Amino acid sequence: MILVAVLILGAIIGLMVQLTNNREPHPSETPARIPARVLYTTHSPISINGNENFTTANGVSGGIGTASDPYIIADWDINASTTTGISIQDTDSYFIVRNCHVHGGSFVYDGIDLSNCVNGTLEDNNCTNNHYGIYLSTSSNNVLSDNECNSNSYSGVYLDLSSNDTLSNNTCNSNYFLYGMYLVSSSHVTLINNTCSSNGYAGVLLDRSSNNTLVNNNCSSNYLPGIGLFSSSNNTLSNNCIYSSEVGILLSSSNNNTLIDNHCGSNFAGIDLGYSNNNTLSNNNCSSNNPNGIVLSSSNSNTLTNNDCSSNINGILLGSSNRNELSYNNCSNSVFGSGLYLDSSGNNTLINNNCSNNRWGLQLDSSSNDNEISWNLVFNNGEYGVDISSGSNNRIWNNTFIGNNGATDTYVSSHVQAFDNGTNNWWNSTNGYGNYWSDWRGPDLSPMDGIVDYPYLTDGSAGSWDYYPIAEYYGTPIAEFGMMPFVVIAFMAAIVLAGETRRKKNAGP
Repeated sequence: MILVAVLILGAIIGLMVQLTNNREPHPSETPARIPARVLYTTHSPISINGNENFTTANGVSGGIGTASDPYIIADWDINASTTTGISIQDTDSYFIVRNCHVHGGSFVYDGIDLSNCVNGTLEDNNCTNNHYGIYLSTSSNNVLSDNECNSNSYSGVYLDLSSNDTLSNNTCNSNYFLYGMYLVSSSHVTLINNTCSSNGYAGVLLDRSSNNTLVNNNCSSNYLPGIGLFSSSNNTLSNNCIYSSEVGILLSSSNNNTLIDNHCGSNFAGIDLGYSNNNTLSNNNCSSNNPNGIVLSSSNSNTLTNNDCSSNINGILLGSSNRNELSYNNCSNSVFGSGLYLDSSGNNTLINNNCSNNRWGLQLDSSSNDNEISWNLVFNNGEYGVDISSGSNNRIWNNTFIGNNGATDTYVSSHVQAFDNGTNNWWNSTNGYGNYWSDWRGPDLSPMDGIVDYPYLTDGSAGSWDYYPIAEYYGTPIAEFGMMPFVVIAFMAAIVLAGETRRKKNAGP
């Protein structure tokens, strides 16, 4: 009886499954889309000049050219060895070019060209082995989506003097000589979710192009930059991934751009700015590059905040760059180099950065004129926490030095935590506030004001002193918590007041 019951139950379940699989879908449900296999039909190259030439003879299979019923050009196989595969110019009718295979243009002819066109859509086309895969000139309000533009001679997609176009989910890989996507003098273009890898020069290059948005693109394994901006301003780059290229993101003579939440690893440099000013870099992951996480060369007045520049040879490198602000960056675990390196750079502000577990925490070489280094975490660096090989008139104060150059909690002259070979550098503020040194925490007797009674002497020919070494370490400072505990506020206020009465120690100018 048990066996019979089991057999009956199995039959019922099987019947239910069959009925479920065979039922019609509920009107509110969306059936699973099974992509149809494209069956291309051979067609000669198509040339459309003006709205009146959207004709059957020119490959149009439907539509009347309105937004709700666009002209359709679809499913053609076109050999572009003698002329551009599909050329559309001087139109404002709505049209869609879909599921076409355009190939064979080699070094001479393009796959698809739009010139002086608006309201066009190019989708699911395969443009391979042409001069340019897709070329847009003086065209606006067009959409390019889900196209494959691989293995073309120069570029997968090329926009010249075009605006307000949207490029999404395209693949532009292995274009031989130049770019996956190339924008020249183009503006208000959106590039989203494209893959531009293994190209001869750059994944995406913007040349004299402004006010564009690049989001969620994968631009890895290109020969030089994954994404490059040349003389381009007011662009936004966010959440792009660039690995294994010469440079992740390269800005050259490009100003007022915003780079946020990009991932740039395993490159020669994660982000490189040359002659570029007033850019904002925040929350970018530039770890594990070789050698540099972020490089600024002759670049001024940039803001770098909350970037992860860990595990490079140098975390952030400034060369001949002035008036930049670096705050809350993670510049740790660069065991062969420096967390922060300034070369011939001045008037920079370095505040609340983590410069720990490197060979050197921060290095200054020929860097002068009011670089301010404060509120930084400088822990466990193999060499000096701060090393000034040359430079003058820099101020280093309110930093936390723990365990650098082999220092412990007991002072040993051979393990001093900082080095100064420059001139007129100041290791405390003007109001009586120095740095915390883990090997110099007392005594604090006369008066008991949180300041060690004897100054801390750095290594180096300058003979520099921290005249107001801080006696107590109050834990992770503002860099991580975003606000200071009330006890630290009270402590700082006491130091300021005490500084007015302590004339026996020279605070500097």
